[in-house]
Order: sequence, then C-alpha cells, then structure tokens
Amino acid sequence: MASRKGRVRTVLSVFPGRPRRGPAIILVALVALVGAWYGGAAGHRVGLESAPELPRGAAAAQITGTVLPGLKVWGGGDPDPVVSQPDGEGIEYGYATYWVRHNDATRDVSGYSAAARDRLVAAGWDVHDFTLTGPEDYIDGGQGTGVTFWAARSGLVLGYDNSLLTGFPAYDSDGGVQLTLRRGSSFEATAAGWAGAVLGALLAWFLGAWVGRTLAGVAGGTAITGVLTVGMLVMSLPAMLMSPPPDPPGAAPWWGGLAYLGLFTTVLAALAALLLLFLAGAVAVSRSATWRRARGLAAAAVRRRPRAVFAGLAMVVAALVAAIALPSSPTALPAVRAACRPAPGVPAEAPAAQTRDSLLAHVYVDPASTPDERNLITAAIRRSWAGGTQGMVWEPGATEFRDTYCDGGPVHSEAVAGLPYFFPVELGVASDFPALVQEVQGLPGVVAVQHKPA
Repeated sequence: MASRKGRVRTVLSVFPGRPRRGPAIILVALVALVGAWYGGAAGHRVGLESAPELPRGAAAAQITGTVLPGLKVWGGGDPDPVVSQPDGEGIEYGYATYWVRHNDATRDVSGYSAAARDRLVAAGWDVHDFTLTGPEDYIDGGQGTGVTFWAARSGLVLGYDNSLLTGFPAYDSDGGVQLTLRRGSSFEATAAGWAGAVLGALLAWFLGAWVGRTLAGVAGGTAITGVLTVGMLVMSLPAMLMSPPPDPPGAAPWWGGLAYLGLFTTVLAALAALLLLFLAGAVAVSRSATWRRARGLAAAAVRRRPRAVFAGLAMVVAALVAAIALPSSPTALPAVRAACRPAPGVPAEAPAAQTRDSLLAHVYVDPASTPDERNLITAAIRRSWAGGTQGMVWEPGATEFRDTYCDGGPVHSEAVAGLPYFFPVELGVASDFPALVQEVQGLPGVVAVQHKPA
C-alpha cells in the first residue's frame, strides 16, 4: 500500500506546472500572492461598473435638503466609479458635488454646521470627525473659518465642508457649503474582487511554475528566473503598500496604490513577467518537433531560393513602414480652407437639445471692455463655483476662436473687429449653467452667456 507521502506526490503530479524544488515553491507561492492582489484589484474595478448608481433627482434632493433645507442647491452629476484625488496623490471613488453660496444662515459656520449634523443623525446617518478650524489668518490678508465632517448610511458616504472667507475684496467669493456624495465599495465589487483574486492566484501559480520548470533545463535559466522573479516581486510592492489614506475613510478603493508611482513600478513588474513568459515560450517552442521541422523547411527554402525569400521579407517590412508612416487616406491630409466671414456679434445659440448634457459654456465679452472689467468677469466666473476658465480667447488664429466662429477654418481679417472675445468655461455639471448666468450676466463688458454643444 502506498504511503501518505506517496499519495500526496501522486496527486501533485497531475499538475504539469508544479514547481520541483523548495526555493522554487516559495517564489511561486509569492508570485501567486501577487497575482491574487492584482487579480482582486482588477475584479474589484470591474465590479464597480455594476454597482448601484448614486442617488439622483428626488432621492438626491432629499439628502441635500436634509443638510441644506430651503436652499437652492447646485451641482450633482453622474461621476465615474473611480477618479483622481484633487491633490493628485491618489485615486478615490467618484463623487457628485453639491454646493450653495453663503447666505446669512450659512455664514454662522459653527451653528449651521452643528444643526446640519443633528439633522443627518436624526435621518439615520452616522456622523464622524466634526472639526471646526479657524479663524485662521492668511498670509495675503483675510481670515478663514471652516467646519468639515463626513457621514455614512447604507453604503453612501457624504462629505460636508462649510468654509467662510472674510477680509477679502468684494469681488472674491466668501465661500459656501459644499457636499460630496459617493458610494463606497459594493457587494458586487467585493464579490468580483474575491473572484478575481482566486483566478489571479491560480493563473500566477501555474504560469510561474511552468516558467520555472521550463527554464530550469537551460544553462543559466534558474538564475535568470530567480533574478527576474525577485525583481517583479519587489516592483509590485509600491502598488500594494503605497495606497494613500483616503479622506474620509472608506472613500478610496484598497488598490489605490496602483495609481501614479505604483502604476510605474507595476509596469516594470509586468515587463519582467512578460520577459519571463517570452523566454519560457521560446524555450518550449524550440524543443517541439513542429518547430524543428518548420526551422528545417525554412532553412531549406533559404538555401534553394535566397533572393526570393529576402525579397519577400523586404516587401513585408516596406509594407509595415508604409502603413505606419503614411496617412491612411488622402482625407487625412490637411485641407486648405478659404477664410470665412462670420456675421458680427455672438454666434447663434445652439438648441437646448444639443447642450442639455454639455459641460462647455462661453461668456462673450465686448472687445472694447477694459482690463478691469475683464478681471471682474474672471472673478465672477470663479466666484460662481459653477466651473472654471483658463482665460479669455481673443486671438483670431487661436483654435478655439476659429472653432467658434468658422467651424475650425480661418477667420477673415475684415470680420475680426465685429466678433466678441469670450471666456470658455468648463462646468462642473451641465445643470450648473444657470448658476454661471446668475453670477456674470449684466456685468460691465459681458455681451452674452451661452451654453455650447460639447
């Protein structure tokens, strides 16, 4: 009768990718753990796509109305499942932003925020980290006071930030209240993450074991395998360990270290893994009878008709170079267009159906407006919280100027004098366009405010 040890060997022998030696088993086990981590991250990210959407419409209004009762709340939107953090240090779950400008009630930062916290608690939210800061003196003058906290309920995470700025010029914003609403990890994402971890571990185990066994029979193969495998494991550590802590807790996925530096080292780890697979594949192919027969036929063809073989290879290389370097069709070449003569004044406003979901707006400015007026318009755009602008477009040769007035073509020099300059504004959400209009319409120098197609 076979011993227990013999039965274990018999069971393990059915796996052709089983590593043979103790050190190899340890390395492959570590590779399997890394594979489980990456597989779990991939599965969790895919699972987030099927997570329930954030509350919208009446459901969102019920939440914002609890925090900001009786106020016109702007914002909202349908964010991506995962987005970059505002400070650029990592990633976090996507969130919808809601906001209000200050009124007399919200300027009582401490009192209003405490009341908002109590209303959320009464509505079943768990409130955490209620923090009051300030008044804090700024280097360039003025003071800032703020209250922040976050709350959680039924898988939703609500962030609260009430900031009040005093002692600044009247054209600057004095702050407001901002809410962020996000959904953390869901059951679907967690289940997909565990499934991905199991699949990743199994795939990494069998591939790692196969690579080790295949390269073990090649001179220097064991050393190459060990060096590249250790390098791959080391390059995987930043992604696994350098996940910055989210604020608030639970607002970022556990695999957040894959972003930024972790992504770079992960690419290096992937290159090491691909090199190992390539080397093992090349060794496996070179040992096959089919490869030996094909190599013999190719060598015989080269000996019999060397000119024909090399001519064929040259044609293939030339075709690849032509496909990459040359345009795919004559339409890809830039066409020479005649200068257009748009009618004086602002362009015709697009139908509402074309702008309903657009995040682009234009604030048109009289070319005769003064620098001070333009500065006040810029301040009003930023003060609105509806969006931001990178500056005024006024040069006739600028791409945005040509796109706006001549559909990308050149603008005739005689027509330029009758065309307003404009500030392109990127809205946070399309529904915030009225908030922008409310802030800038009627200012000196403003000709029109239009919601533009995307």
